[in-house]
Amino acid sequence: MQLRKVFALLTALFIVLCFSLTGCIKPEVYYSLSGQVIPYFPETSVLGSFQRTAAYFPMFSSKDIEQGFISNQFVVLFDRGFDSGIISGVSGVEILDHFISRDGSFGYAVVKTNDPSSLSGIEGVKSIEPERIFTLQSEESVPNDPLYSGQWNYPMIQMPQAWTIAKGSSTVVVAVIDSGARLDHPDLEGIFLPGYDLINDDDDPTDYDPVKSHGTHVTGTIAAKTNNSLGVSGMTWGEHCTIMPIKIFEAGETTAGILASSIIFAVDHGAKIINMSLAGGDADVVAAAVKYAKENEVLMIAASGNKPYQRYPALYDEVISVGAVDNDMRWASYSNYGVYLDLVAPGGSSSAQILSTGYSTDEGNTYSYMQGTSMAAPHVTGLAALLMAQGYSGRDSSGEEIIRKILRETALDLGEPGWDQYYGYGLIQAFDALNFNEERRPLLIQILSTSGQVLKEAEVEGNGSFYVNGLTENHIKIRIWRDFNGNKEIDKGDLLGYYGFSGSGATTAWHPTIDNAETLSFFSSGHNELETPIQFFPVNESSGY
Repeated sequence: MQLRKVFALLTALFIVLCFSLTGCIKPEVYYSLSGQVIPYFPETSVLGSFQRTAAYFPMFSSKDIEQGFISNQFVVLFDRGFDSGIISGVSGVEILDHFISRDGSFGYAVVKTNDPSSLSGIEGVKSIEPERIFTLQSEESVPNDPLYSGQWNYPMIQMPQAWTIAKGSSTVVVAVIDSGARLDHPDLEGIFLPGYDLINDDDDPTDYDPVKSHGTHVTGTIAAKTNNSLGVSGMTWGEHCTIMPIKIFEAGETTAGILASSIIFAVDHGAKIINMSLAGGDADVVAAAVKYAKENEVLMIAASGNKPYQRYPALYDEVISVGAVDNDMRWASYSNYGVYLDLVAPGGSSSAQILSTGYSTDEGNTYSYMQGTSMAAPHVTGLAALLMAQGYSGRDSSGEEIIRKILRETALDLGEPGWDQYYGYGLIQAFDALNFNEERRPLLIQILSTSGQVLKEAEVEGNGSFYVNGLTENHIKIRIWRDFNGNKEIDKGDLLGYYGFSGSGATTAWHPTIDNAETLSFFSSGHNELETPIQFFPVNESSGY
């Protein structure tokens, strides 16, 4: 009897020793995790993390508008690492505005001077050019009956069929650079992320245009709430907070410098698609901002322009240029054309305009008709957002943007066979685009060991939710990641986030590392729901990955 007790004690001690030294009988744990993914925005005003150090309100005379630039005002573009300090002491030069991007690679100043040549030859000055004027690209509109549902434009581009596949995603942030938007419009309720007003230098991008309400109209085409028994429908159904409204027009004009700042703001705050229903002349400062966006894997769509010689930023190679067709799929006579045109979309005509959300002084939030390449561009933006929601993003092995390729390959050929100067590659077709066979780069939820090894991964759903099962590790960290360029490395242009991370400053907040992630511990089987969402951030070259 005594011997059996001794034997049992020795056996127990052996088991304990075996477990403590080798883990050979470690009890198996099987559990699952679910949670939510959202874009990151600071709890405080977005202005605190925006590197604009001054603001001015541009004034446009009739002469300025006619000539396309503001007299005696110039944009000075700086080389990387330089700012307005290098020109602050030049005689006869007044600095009106200056700006620098988050990573310091892009900076400019707006100056007033009668002698721009006095700035030439200064180390760090990249270029000097007149402050060019950009304009919205739509025709006049009059608000109409809000119950009228005459959106002929959607069947033309296969939207009813496309909506059976995709209806947008909470993880795809779209910046609309325009006249702002009616944030209180009942058919746009719940679609907005924090935005910015570069005209008044505040975080209220409300569209106050009493006649056109251009930005509200454009926004409605992209994301008006759909299937809600109210007003009009939008291409992404308006089910999520995905629209970043950036106001750069108070009336119908703005400047190249302000446009450039708005592009940088969108990139630095996580937008991966930018809509620009505007046009103007070539400007070095805008070209540099467009290059910055492309380097950060941001897809840009712009109106081809309604008037001759107003073709930028659509004319830049990095931007998808969109012309307009009428309700008969014929080239719209106001639509700019040429070798730079990529695609066409419904833009309307005087007899059949595009119906979307609107505003007027008399009626308040309502619905309005407009025509123009401004109306065509958001159709392409909306489709791009649907494609990105399905995981199509970034560049393929040849370096071409995947979404641009899909749009080109699935467009309905109009006009002369193949590409032509009036229709580009043709009229976008949403259903065909969403069925195109191409490599996907979805947003992934990754379960990591505490040392950073990927243990499990799964795709994040369109509504930002995720579910991962079959987990057995006691201690883990969680990361979300979208590999835009497909190189399997976290680098510039990617989206990234860690569970439990909260930014302590502008620099830290946008460049998290695994060290910032919370370690989660699990010792029993079952399902676990994360208490707080995982926020994702844009990665740029200064992140140090």
